[in-house]
Amino acid sequence: MATGAIFGAVDVVTVAFADEQGHKGAASVVLALYAAGSCGAGLVFGLLRFKGAPEPRWLLGICAMAVSMIPLLLVGNLPFLAVALFVSGMAVAPTMITTMSLIEEHVPRAQLTEGMTWVSTGLAVGVALGSSAAGWVIDAAGADAGYGVPAVSGAVAVAVGFLGYRRLSRPAPRRGGTVEQHSERQERHMA
Repeated sequence: MATGAIFGAVDVVTVAFADEQGHKGAASVVLALYAAGSCGAGLVFGLLRFKGAPEPRWLLGICAMAVSMIPLLLVGNLPFLAVALFVSGMAVAPTMITTMSLIEEHVPRAQLTEGMTWVSTGLAVGVALGSSAAGWVIDAAGADAGYGVPAVSGAVAVAVGFLGYRRLSRPAPRRGGTVEQHSERQERHMA
């Protein structure tokens, strides 16, 4: 949920910041660069084959997302914001990919769809909370102060990550379930 709050807050604050700078239309370009950073990193991350458990990668990703919010507190103009968001976007896709890997590893096969749905629901709730919190901060103190919301959300994500890490590090329960997998050859043989 905290990572979703980062996404929601970044979107709202970026639009408000661009509007305060007199270039509201540029917000779409800046947010596109945020997405481009995530997309590029996701493509590279997908090509790599990692050894070892995904838990440490996930925690590192959460920390990278949180740390990448700090420069946003220092933005003074749209070009700097664009660069900062492109760099911070690079932590998004690898962290989300690893999150889904953790779900696949820790949730019984028969409940895999439910597990992924809970993650998606948590992200959506976080986006809504982050967007509304950022809106309140922007209304009260301006767009510059609004970047405190994703920074605080990142800190919360890191705290929750460290608090839950021990639980994630435990061996996953048996992945069994009622969903059976048959090879294509077995299905043809049965037909």
